Amino acid sequence: MKTRLSLILAAVLTAGIATSLPAAAQQRVDTVEYTGPDRGLLRAGAWTLGLSYTPALVVAIASPLPEDRYLFAPVAGPWLDFAKRDCTDCKHETLNQVLLAADGVFQGLGALQIFGSFLFVEHTVVSRPARSDRSKNALDLQLLPMRVSGGYGLKAIGNF
Repeated sequence: MKTRLSLILAAVLTAGIATSLPAAAQQRVDTVEYTGPDRGLLRAGAWTLGLSYTPALVVAIASPLPEDRYLFAPVAGPWLDFAKRDCTDCKHETLNQVLLAADGVFQGLGALQIFGSFLFVEHTVVSRPARSDRSKNALDLQLLPMRVSGGYGLKAIGNF
C-alpha cells in the first residue's frame, strides 16, 4: 500500500514538473534620465575659481598700484593687470607677473569647469520592466479620494 502510494505521488510530481511552463523572464528596458548639470564638475569649478579669485581680490583692495584695480574682475582681471602692468621700479616684479599669470590660469580653469558642468550633464540609467502588448492596451487607472465642495468624492487619474 505504501509503495503504491509512493508510486502515485512520484507519478503526480513527475507529471506536474513535466507539464509546468517555464517561468518567463521579465524583460527590462534601460532608459537614460538626465538630471541636470554635473554637480561634481560644478563644485570643483566653484572651488577652483573661488580659491584663485580670493587672493586677487585681496591684492586689488590692498595694492596702491592702479593696474591692480583690474583684479576686481574675475577671470579677465589678472590678464588685464599683466598687460597694463608697468612697474619697473617695483621689487620682485618678475615674481608678481608669474603669480598673475598663474592666478589667471586657475581662474580660467575654474570658469571652464563651471561652464563645462552645464555641457556635460549628469545622467542615470534606470531599468524598468518592459510593457508587453497586453499592458499597452490595458487601462491604467487610479482612483484617489478628494474633497469636493463640502463633501468627499473620487478623483480618476489614468491613461485611457
